[in-house]
Amino acid sequence: MAGKAADWDQLLLQSQDLVTSSEAAFPRVQRDILQVEQYSQKLRSRAVRADASADTLEASRLLANEGLNPRKLTQALQTFELRPTYEDVFQVETATVEEYLQQVHEMISVTAIQEAQQSAVAAFDDFMDSCMDSEWQQEKRALFDSVAPYSSSTALTPGPCPGGHMSPYAARPLPAAGLMSPGLAYRGTPLLAGRSPLGGAPLAASNLQLRGRAAKYAGVVKKMNAAAAAGQAYDAVREFAAACADETNGERRTTMLRVWQVLGRVLGGAAGLAPAARTQRSEALLAGARGYLEDNYVSYMQKVVAAHRAQASLGGAPGRLGLVHAFLRVKEKERGALDFDQPGGVDTTWQRIYCCLRAGFHSEAAQVSKSTREASTPRAGSASDLSAQLLAWGEGGCRPLTGDPGVHMAAECERLLRDKSARQRHPFSAQRAMVHALLCGNNRAAEAVAKETPSFFPTIEDFLWFKLCLVRTQTTSASSSSGGGAGSSGGLLDAYQLSDLQQYLQQYPASHYSHNGKEPLLYVVVLLLSLQFRAAVAFLAREAAAKDYRLDAVHLAICLQHAAVLDPSPADGGGGGGRALDVGSLIHRYGKEFLYTDPQLALEYYMLAAAALGGSVQVKGQLLRELLVESKAYGYLLGSGGAAGEGGALARFVPNPAERGAVLEAVAHECAASAQLEEAVELFMFAGRPRQALRILNQRLSDAVEAAATSTARGGEVSTIVSRGDAAVAAMGSTQDPDDLREIEALDLLKSIGDMLAAKARGDHVRALQKLGELSFVPTERFRLQLCASSVNQLHPAVADRLPSVLLAAATALAASGKRDQLQTVVAFAAAVSNRISQAMYQQLNQLQAGVSA
Repeated sequence: MAGKAADWDQLLLQSQDLVTSSEAAFPRVQRDILQVEQYSQKLRSRAVRADASADTLEASRLLANEGLNPRKLTQALQTFELRPTYEDVFQVETATVEEYLQQVHEMISVTAIQEAQQSAVAAFDDFMDSCMDSEWQQEKRALFDSVAPYSSSTALTPGPCPGGHMSPYAARPLPAAGLMSPGLAYRGTPLLAGRSPLGGAPLAASNLQLRGRAAKYAGVVKKMNAAAAAGQAYDAVREFAAACADETNGERRTTMLRVWQVLGRVLGGAAGLAPAARTQRSEALLAGARGYLEDNYVSYMQKVVAAHRAQASLGGAPGRLGLVHAFLRVKEKERGALDFDQPGGVDTTWQRIYCCLRAGFHSEAAQVSKSTREASTPRAGSASDLSAQLLAWGEGGCRPLTGDPGVHMAAECERLLRDKSARQRHPFSAQRAMVHALLCGNNRAAEAVAKETPSFFPTIEDFLWFKLCLVRTQTTSASSSSGGGAGSSGGLLDAYQLSDLQQYLQQYPASHYSHNGKEPLLYVVVLLLSLQFRAAVAFLAREAAAKDYRLDAVHLAICLQHAAVLDPSPADGGGGGGRALDVGSLIHRYGKEFLYTDPQLALEYYMLAAAALGGSVQVKGQLLRELLVESKAYGYLLGSGGAAGEGGALARFVPNPAERGAVLEAVAHECAASAQLEEAVELFMFAGRPRQALRILNQRLSDAVEAAATSTARGGEVSTIVSRGDAAVAAMGSTQDPDDLREIEALDLLKSIGDMLAAKARGDHVRALQKLGELSFVPTERFRLQLCASSVNQLHPAVADRLPSVLLAAATALAASGKRDQLQTVVAFAAAVSNRISQAMYQQLNQLQAGVSA
């Protein structure tokens, strides 16, 4: 029967499917019923089973025992035919096929709506999951970019110049140190090797926790801070460069070592100058940048000559002019014989002069200039002596000439600029015009020649060197030179400023200077050579192309801050995504990574961040509060014996005990403002300010005694606060300061209030009245009522907060003891200070008074 029931269920489902799909009326249904009958016949034919199994034999024996013939029963079952009726197919409550189809249609509609809702919910859940996964991936990448140590890079490849031309000398050796050596790149090792428990004991050195360059940089930072504390000079750039000396940069040819070497050369000339001497420092920085580019060009010439020894014909032990001649033999080989090798050869005088100036060979340039036509036909004495002018230009720091020589050079430059036919006839007329533009500082003429000859600056280095030679740190009055004749010079009046060069370079994206982002450090070199120090740090700290150099960005900022060259002007603050870079926040964010593993190293970076943020006591206090509260390494960082004691890492950065106490007091105030009362008390005590610590303890005790009166679990807290308050009183000694005495008196009153409230809670009214006698601000005699009411505003705030509870406890004890007069005085006192007593509390007092009167 179970088999028949299953077959019936299957048949019913099949018939429902057939009826559902029908759209015609009853004739179609009859046809479907015929199909159902055919299906039943097929089902009956499949129900025939062989009776050869053991189960069939067992069933036959069982039926024989009951007196039934198994064979006849099997035949009866085989001939059984299922004929469903109309009521079997359709529900009884449906009278017609149309009603049945309407019910089916409604059921299908509801089912479709439910499925659509489920699909919408599932799609929404999938969308939210994908959004959360995307946001998590972005946050993870941002976290890794901000805290992970980053790889370095290899030798400077001159980038494209503003005209888009690439350097023909793609991998020049360094002028002093030669080719770069490979170094260790970050391979995904965590910045912090592990966490160690904090406490008073010193933790392991940061070099044991860091990897590769991060550990070396940390060592340099410690040495730099130690030298600053001892008042000694420290060459931070050289040490940072040494930390990168043995690291590679993968497939990139530009390394951080090259960046450090460029920075060292730029800062070298300004090392001994005071930060206040802004003009002199700017000139020294410009001279350092020009010197680096000149030495790099000399190295390039040496490389070209070494690669073409036979053609260069340099010979043995050549001088600097010989190197220029050998270089031109290679570069100008297509022009044939040159004038310095064969009389009547191609005139290379101006090419040699410009090449000597580009390499920094000023005396050689003056020597070559003696063979020019201008030198042989002098006008107005020294004004037309090109050799003397070249020497004066070089000895004057490559600044434009002034006076009569400057006026003469400006006029000659304007004449050459107008004479286009002469520039077309002579092969090196562009070099001649550029030399005159350099000597008179005429940037307009230089731009005109460069526009006419786009290949004049083949590399960004050549372009930067020329522009840096034109830069003037201060404008010189033309009238002070030679009267009215200087007004037409153009170069003397229209001075080319450093900001003009920086704005020009910022017109192009960083990818223009860095091979489409493949060599990001090339752009950093360009920024450093153009004295855009803050922009260089911002690029390394923010740009996606420089994500491998976040670690270097932090320490580059530290080095520049140490050298005091971070100009806060907008011209130096760009280049980092349009937002000014906060160097102090950058250093602070990096130092925060060591809070839990190495508080000592974190302190090193925090103090550098404080100096970058202004170095005020308030700033130091804010950063030190975060360090102490997060790391909990009070003993290790502060030492023992108070602010004037020895020991503690903070003493190295703030050696003056008075200043150290002021810093700790500022930290304590920060903690108190942030509701970190435990830390504030400890720091006030450590800084030798027990009164401020006792003020906090009094307020905490005032809150604790109220809760301890109803909860025995808070009794231990009251005892702890009282003992710490006693220690603060002991630290004050025999003070006579009114403010100290006020805090001591408040502590004594709060002790009595705590005992009084505890006695009230346990019903000990005698003890409560005893403690009431110790509270002089609560009158129990009528003659003291007015005096106490007028002096209630002078109560300590911590004591005044408990005044309602004290009056209720006093009234309860007096009512229980039947002391009517004293109770009336207390109630009258409460009425006199109604601004401090709630209406509900005053009603309770009146009820107690009424109960005693009755």
